Amino acid sequence: MKYSYYPGCAQHGTAVDYRMSVRAVMSRLGIELEEIRNWNCCGALHVDERTTKVALSARTLSAAKGLDVATPCNLCYSNLMRANTALEDVSLKNSVNGALTTKYEGNVKPKHLLEVVVKDMGLVKLAEHVKKPLKIKAVPYYGCLLTRPENKFDSPENPKSLDNLIAALGAEPVKYYYKTKCCGGPILITNEDLALTLARDLLVMAKESGADCMVVTCPMCHLQLDAKQRAVEAKFNVKIDMPIIYFTQLIGLAMGIAPAELGLDKHIVPTDKFIAKAGR
Repeated sequence: MKYSYYPGCAQHGTAVDYRMSVRAVMSRLGIELEEIRNWNCCGALHVDERTTKVALSARTLSAAKGLDVATPCNLCYSNLMRANTALEDVSLKNSVNGALTTKYEGNVKPKHLLEVVVKDMGLVKLAEHVKKPLKIKAVPYYGCLLTRPENKFDSPENPKSLDNLIAALGAEPVKYYYKTKCCGGPILITNEDLALTLARDLLVMAKESGADCMVVTCPMCHLQLDAKQRAVEAKFNVKIDMPIIYFTQLIGLAMGIAPAELGLDKHIVPTDKFIAKAGR
């Protein structure tokens, strides 16, 4: 399977560990990712003007050479999907194409890497790559952007794709009622108190579930729940110590890939105990 690959800005900044695990896991699964040349930011949550924001994603999609576009970032995925939907408006499409060198044709589909693994490759085939079933409990955390209705990937209210992936690796996905709630990452700079409160609610519920880790699919969620976890503990006088693991890192552990190759030594919350319990 081959895809045009849109890594997004975080893969070359705060999410180096995610990038390492994507590289290690996808190649072993036979999923070829051809990085789009000269790609640009999707606009994240910071571009308010609709035409400009749509044009940023349209430029990426137009450079995909007819291949579906795979991305590891929930925010990038959501923006690419929303742009694809918005560009069904012929007037907007003509306006955007007037600013693009390579015109948007609408002949490619954006896909999150989770969708690529779960739906395109399939969990039966993924299970064939498992060398060391993970005897752990894991929180499946989707975040607030991955399953928005425009994305047409999983249920917006009760998604199951990540739960099912965790189970295919031999681990137990715990029941988690906040699986699609916002982590607070998007408002961390503008309203830190509220952002940390949102993160606390997620982390405390995860801790109370008895899980050994939270599994995420988004670099912003990981930054908020891993890098800011100590700030949450200090602000609210709680002890959490919950490893935040990218789903690609979890796959890699089950495949027998060395933790260092997956970037698990680069987390803020130590992963040593989790790795030991997972049998790696």
